[in-house]
Amino acid sequence: MKPKSLGIILLFLMVTSSLYYFIASFIFQPRLPETNVVDYELDIPQKNLVLRKGMILLEFLYNSSCQDCGEKIEFLDSLASQYKDKIFLEKIKIEKNSTKLRLIGFNITENKIFLREEWLEEGEIEENKVFKLACDLMLSPPVECVSI
Repeated sequence: MKPKSLGIILLFLMVTSSLYYFIASFIFQPRLPETNVVDYELDIPQKNLVLRKGMILLEFLYNSSCQDCGEKIEFLDSLASQYKDKIFLEKIKIEKNSTKLRLIGFNITENKIFLREEWLEEGEIEENKVFKLACDLMLSPPVECVSI
């Protein structure tokens, strides 16, 4: 095979693979559900999309024998609906006999932005504590966070 035809074949492969990657990046984009509150766990690309949008992710892990989870779910639903563009809530029913709240967002320190994760155990999941942590993790916190 001549070097000229080999070069043309390699150039063709490079152009077609780049074109495929470009088109696939639009077609296979992760999509978020219509609402910012779901009763299941998002997959990893969706979680990344939530964080890339500058939102914080709340993962409420609970089991059916939880005594005061109704109140906690009501508060978390209210918080998520009040700040639809800043908070995404996953309510995940688990088999373990424990209740936890995981908050994932960004922390801004000096000139650095990094991912931060906080866990609250069942007894620590209180309205004031959750709201304060949410405010700390928001890239652009609402005015209500100033009074904390």
